[in-house]
Amino acid sequence: MKTNQLKTVAISFAAFVLFWITVPSIFSIANAQTVQVQAGNVQACGGDTVSVPINILNANNLGAISLSLNYNGGTLSYVGFNNALPALGSNLIVNATTQGNQPQVRIAWFNLVPVSVNGLLLNIRFRATGNSTLVWDLQNAGNCELADSAANVINNVTFSNGGVGAAVAPALTQQPNPSVQGLAGGSVTLSVVATNAATYQWQRQSGSGWINLSNGAGIAGATTASLQLTGITSAIDNTVYRVQVNGACGAPLFSNTSTLRVVTPIVTSIGSVAGCTGDTVSIPVSVDQLNGVAAISMAITYDSTKLQCLGMVSDVHPSINTSGFLSNCGIFPGLGRQFRVAWFDLNPVNLSGLLFRVKFRIIGTPSSNPSTTVGWDLVTPGNCEYADFNADVIPYTSFVAGTVGIQAAASITAQPVSSLTVPRNTPVSIAVSATNAQAFQWQRLVGTNWNNLVNGGGVSGVNTATLAIASADQTYNNASFRVVITGCSTPVVSSVCSLRVRYGASDRISYQAVVRNSVGELVRNQAVGVRTVLVRDSIGGATVYSETHALTTNANGLISFEFGGGLVATGTMLGLDWSDGPYFLRTEVDLTGSTNYQFLGGQQLLSVPFALYAASAGSVAGGSGLRQAGTAGVSGNLPIPSAPGAMAYWNGAEWLSIAPGQNGQTLTFCNGVPTWGGCPTMPSNNRRTRR
Repeated sequence: MKTNQLKTVAISFAAFVLFWITVPSIFSIANAQTVQVQAGNVQACGGDTVSVPINILNANNLGAISLSLNYNGGTLSYVGFNNALPALGSNLIVNATTQGNQPQVRIAWFNLVPVSVNGLLLNIRFRATGNSTLVWDLQNAGNCELADSAANVINNVTFSNGGVGAAVAPALTQQPNPSVQGLAGGSVTLSVVATNAATYQWQRQSGSGWINLSNGAGIAGATTASLQLTGITSAIDNTVYRVQVNGACGAPLFSNTSTLRVVTPIVTSIGSVAGCTGDTVSIPVSVDQLNGVAAISMAITYDSTKLQCLGMVSDVHPSINTSGFLSNCGIFPGLGRQFRVAWFDLNPVNLSGLLFRVKFRIIGTPSSNPSTTVGWDLVTPGNCEYADFNADVIPYTSFVAGTVGIQAAASITAQPVSSLTVPRNTPVSIAVSATNAQAFQWQRLVGTNWNNLVNGGGVSGVNTATLAIASADQTYNNASFRVVITGCSTPVVSSVCSLRVRYGASDRISYQAVVRNSVGELVRNQAVGVRTVLVRDSIGGATVYSETHALTTNANGLISFEFGGGLVATGTMLGLDWSDGPYFLRTEVDLTGSTNYQFLGGQQLLSVPFALYAASAGSVAGGSGLRQAGTAGVSGNLPIPSAPGAMAYWNGAEWLSIAPGQNGQTLTFCNGVPTWGGCPTMPSNNRRTRR
């Protein structure tokens, strides 16, 4: 009975308020500012009770309120109100009802004593299970109006709608695996599935705490539902991970932990080899730490346009019983050509190192492709695997492919210089340029044999393109060198470099001669071949040294050259005992420029450059100058040199001095006397005949 009476009073009061607001009155006090009626926007988690603020701003002389706020009854349930403006007193009525099928919260108030409102009117409380808009009912007359103390409707009023956002707390529907295994060098992924998740943060356990992971250095997806770890190593074996999941509401969630186990794989690898078209190559197959294996199955793939499988196996691991070892080359439907191996033994073995070698012939060319891959059939189940005694597949295996390089034959693009003359005790380099070279081996001619050189004793680079001699002494004079270059098939041998080591800058003798033919005519402007021969005792004596020159006569049939600067034919002048003479210089010529030499002339050497004599000089007699030791027919003291570079010559009766010359000046033999520069020109004796 009491409840019904309260309802009746409330309804009558609300109706009176609405009636009072709508009745015109002669009393009106206008609001100078626009009055604002606002419904707030709030967020909550699903199932929470929320308080939505209702504000009225800039309302003065307010005598009555009538407000209706529409909401979604499927996601919001009206609970009540609180924090009402105290000035409203007990005349305030708030309840939930419907306008047709539309749930509403209605607010009604009236008082003869007007109030001013500029802020919170009250909070409407809802239980939220989802989202809902809060919209003022401006469609039905009288549902949203304000009146002044004279019951006049206030016209300058704006209404702002609000809303309730009811987020749902996150939930983990799939936890990460308790333990994850991965091969060293490989990658693993840890994942969760969550609903209503806003953010993720993967963590790694560190001591008794946890550290947040960041992307980079083998870590990706650190703030996503899936964490990827790449290039894993044994250093992170047994590390523990979890993920923190955050939602729009509610406390953060932490997943179960996941432990990472890093396993070192059993690696089986095909080696890389190289060869030329037509070569047969042996390709090694190796394994690392394969223990307790009782069965092997292998399928090796290759490009049959570049390689021909010969099916020959060698160097089988000694622990493998070859009676059960089967291998063959074949064509397999849908797979092409393969080389296959199968083995089984009731006695398991441990294998590490070379398993076997298999032979292929290279049929491809380097122009088509410089290399070809020899790999594994990892697609077909069972083609590449190991098993133990119980026929269980051995896990954590890795198969690595190899290559066969197809090479071109070596080719020399620049030969060593044919001859090289250097001063004594100076460094020497002899070089060659080649393409497709795999190895170099420099050699020296000893007698009739070419001997391989080795590094050491002042020699280096014997297995490179450049041979280096740190200091060429007289033991290298007239030495011959060549290099053998290994490429494909037959090695390539370079041309020969002849090395001549001279004592110094003054160990040559300038020589001039006039060339005539068999009838005494001058041979003018013609290429001729010249051989100069140093002989002992007489012009027809034993040959001590000889060299050749390719020369061209001038317009007067004259040839000029330096004896000692030609291409060595026989012997050496280094270390020659010039006192063991006399010595003669014989000149031979081939008028065709070839090597069919004919005698041109000869003369005795009455003096030699001081440098040549010094190379084999006798002892120094204290204070009395140089004395030639053991001479035949020559005696007397050598004159004491007046300056560095001075020389002495024998004029047939005594030793005479020659002053030092200038840099680059040539010492010329003129009428038996060594002379700096050319021979002096004799004055012409032509005279006019008087009549």
